[in-house]
Amino acid sequence: MRNSVFIFKSNNIYYILFACILSCFLSCNEDKNQSQKNNSIIPVVKELEASQAEVFLTYIDSVSKLSEAKFNEAGIRSLNKRFLSKLPLVMHDPTKEENGQNIIVQYYTNEEVNRTTDSEIIFLIPEAITDSLAVADFTDYFGHIKTEKPLIGVTAQPLPIHIRVSSDREIKLTFRNNGNQNLAAVTTIEVLNYR
Repeated sequence: MRNSVFIFKSNNIYYILFACILSCFLSCNEDKNQSQKNNSIIPVVKELEASQAEVFLTYIDSVSKLSEAKFNEAGIRSLNKRFLSKLPLVMHDPTKEENGQNIIVQYYTNEEVNRTTDSEIIFLIPEAITDSLAVADFTDYFGHIKTEKPLIGVTAQPLPIHIRVSSDREIKLTFRNNGNQNLAAVTTIEVLNYR
């Protein structure tokens, strides 16, 4: 009898030990699954931001490579149709008020007699995209900036910078004041067409 009680107690101990070990494994597996779910969300969000910035840089590159005959309002409207599914592009309309979520595109022709630029396309960037676009993104994509010496002393707003993309095209960037120019957020882009 004494021997059977010992066997009964040892069987219970095995069952209890097995249940404890099984519950430990199951709880560790649940934590791992939860951490994998949390980690998998973060790269997707970063990928979306990077993707929109890359698409925008490709769009600006396409604008800068428009032929002379297509560097006009009709040409930019045609190009906008190709990128409309990926970028919030809107042609400037002075009669409408913008909600601040769209990239406003405006074509401008210089009518002055003694002009250096023939025409330009101006892009006003909304806050959502400005925060993910830095000057360094443009220099990495298009090349070095053309340095200019200010004609006056220190200014509150930094001077725009220019990136020469071809013999007759240049990109002009206006950006927020920041200690490090490479990290400064770009607010306005102009693609200048020289004659």
